[in-house]
Amino acid sequence: MKGFALVLFVVFVLCAILSVLHPLAPNAVTDALGFSSDKPHVKHPVLYLVLAVLSLIWLRFATAQPAR
Repeated sequence: MKGFALVLFVVFVLCAILSVLHPLAPNAVTDALGFSSDKPHVKHPVLYLVLAVLSLIWLRFATAQPAR
């Protein structure tokens, strides 16, 4: 599960970067993910960064020793 949490962190950070930079042409899929270049907004990058932080929190709890 630790590896999966790290993969999710990387994916969400890359999604946040893509949604800030808007490098892809607009279509239905890129518009839904927040990657299209129609207009700048902050909603999608913030959401992706929150999900990345939550995956790091999950990683931290996954590596913690269980309470006795």
